[in-house]
Amino acid sequence: MPFVLLLTLLAPIIWPHDGDGDAFFFWFAGHLVVTGVSPYDQSAWARASEYGDLARNVISMCTPTVHEPTCLWKYPPTTAFLFAPFALLNVREGLNALAMFVFAITAAGAIAAGQWMRARSPATLALALSACVVSHPFVFDVYAGHFEGLGVIGIVSIAVGLTKRRVAPVALGALLLSLKPHLYLGLGLVVLAILLARRDWRTLAWTIGVVGAVNGLAFLLYPDALGALLAGAGPIIGLGWATTWAFASSFPSAVAGIVIVYAILAAAFVVAARFSPAERRDDVLVAGGAALALAVSPYVHPYDFLVLIPSFVIALALGELVSGPTRGILLVTITGTLAVGTWLAITGTQIVPALPGVMPVVALALLAIAASAARGPSAALSRP
Repeated sequence: MPFVLLLTLLAPIIWPHDGDGDAFFFWFAGHLVVTGVSPYDQSAWARASEYGDLARNVISMCTPTVHEPTCLWKYPPTTAFLFAPFALLNVREGLNALAMFVFAITAAGAIAAGQWMRARSPATLALALSACVVSHPFVFDVYAGHFEGLGVIGIVSIAVGLTKRRVAPVALGALLLSLKPHLYLGLGLVVLAILLARRDWRTLAWTIGVVGAVNGLAFLLYPDALGALLAGAGPIIGLGWATTWAFASSFPSAVAGIVIVYAILAAAFVVAARFSPAERRDDVLVAGGAALALAVSPYVHPYDFLVLIPSFVIALALGELVSGPTRGILLVTITGTLAVGTWLAITGTQIVPALPGVMPVVALALLAIAASAARGPSAALSRP
């Protein structure tokens, strides 16, 4: 399968090296948990200097005299617990295990999205997975040692749970998204609206209960977490150079840019939801909601764009419902944008520094176009 071949060829290239990316940052957060120290105690991060060159990124930002915002543990305490098992190993074994974990969950996220899209043709599935694995978010997510793969799995899990009216997948997906909540708050509102509209009180209660219980216990164990997160929110937001807010603000008139960009986002989301086939509406709402949530997040890095994969693959699935030349144009445009567009957005920072922030807009626009085309006359003719 092309996906497996590409994954095998890319693995040695994108595999994190010692001290690169944020792998040590996550390992050390787990280490603090294992050793009984709060990851929100900024002075504790100075102990990273004991690990020499492995900790060079942390040392450069997190010494007692620097205390840069990027040093702050800006995740909920549950995320620190996620990395605690790797800290039970010595630092080199722990980093190797963490690298394998990141690679596995990133690949698993792409595979889960590919299965969820329910492609009619194996060629479309192969095209989708190949585009995913060579996209900038996939490559950079693995190299940087991040865990957006869990976010993709969470998005797919929620969509499956809503479609099949099952409680467990929705609750599990929400729990996974709570590991990096600032990227998914908008999606949470979309899912909440769906459950309220259905009066699905059971799923709503279980989801809130599971997420609240797990995170509540973690906050009880680290009572300093809430204050640290609130105190660090301002400086962290200032780091969001890849956000859609930054892209919109780069217009000659920042106010006009923000109004235009977010009006386009809202319109694209409404069109995608309104015109998508009934059997894929939940999928479109969740995938589009994830893209919309990323667009309103105040803090985004390019590896976070991995959570746009669901919107791309669902757009491809909708594109399969279209017949004639339009179908080929849609499939090529969507896969090309996923595979190449993210790279162009990143390299384009030399011209427009905030250009990466356009990607959620593009993802939602393509989803809306594919949904509209799937409802057209040619689409009706292509259905079995």
